[in-house]
Amino acid sequence: MQSFSELPKRARRAALDAPLLGVLLRAIRNYVMHQSANQAGSLAFSWLLAVFPLLILVSASVGYWGQPGEAAALVNQVLGYAPQVVRDALRPAVEQVLAQRNQALWSIGLVATLWTASSGMQAIRSALNRAYGIERGMAFWKARIKVTLFTVIVGAGVVAAFSSVVVLPYVWQLLQANAQSQSDALWLLDGVRYGMAFLVLAVLYALVYGWLPDTSQRLYTILPGALVGAALWTAAAATLSYTLHTAGKLVLLYGSFAGVIATLVFLYVSATTLIFGAEINGVLRERVSASKE
Repeated sequence: MQSFSELPKRARRAALDAPLLGVLLRAIRNYVMHQSANQAGSLAFSWLLAVFPLLILVSASVGYWGQPGEAAALVNQVLGYAPQVVRDALRPAVEQVLAQRNQALWSIGLVATLWTASSGMQAIRSALNRAYGIERGMAFWKARIKVTLFTVIVGAGVVAAFSSVVVLPYVWQLLQANAQSQSDALWLLDGVRYGMAFLVLAVLYALVYGWLPDTSQRLYTILPGALVGAALWTAAAATLSYTLHTAGKLVLLYGSFAGVIATLVFLYVSATTLIFGAEINGVLRERVSASKE
């Protein structure tokens, strides 16, 4: 009778010790124990505050180094992965920021703009430290220098990665020429877009996991979480684009704030994928450390 009562415990232990399922279950458990849902909410709010200063920096860089109009094309390319209601909420503000980016840089100051933009990275660093079980990180001034440098790197990476805005029109022409119908071409184009988003995010997540946490990393404790996080984000973006296709139901609940709420939901889901990928890596680090002891 005693052995029968221990079956659930044995099954749970066997599931937690399984190679793939165990990593996933432990990551979910750690996500709950670390109160990562609250961290994701904090990240979403921090990103909303930091996105426009970062946009000023990125668009100003594109404006100085590229052709006129490339900044707007780049932003539209990035916003193309967000649900329609989110795009409708952000596009007017984005266009206003892009029109006044040089004036904003001179009036606010490059340092102040960069500091505000890097605050979102600082929030990511704090969330990742908790996911990796780091109780005490580096000194404040060292952390700010670290996240500020990474913000510059990410800004340059975004400009380079999403420069596919120049490539996509040619891809679209190629798909139209070879597709049997217009609907087939649209499906193929969406597949290419989300496939590119997955690759870009996998690289970006890997850089985030490797750089921001206050601990040394190895490739085998960085890449798995980056792939899982990027895959979850791609699936979530496609799902939210369908479920949030119209703001009609949100308007009934939130009125004119429907666009803001949808934007926060989108950022919250994005933060969740980033933190959960870090939890995957944290479990792998624990297993590697345990195997060495």
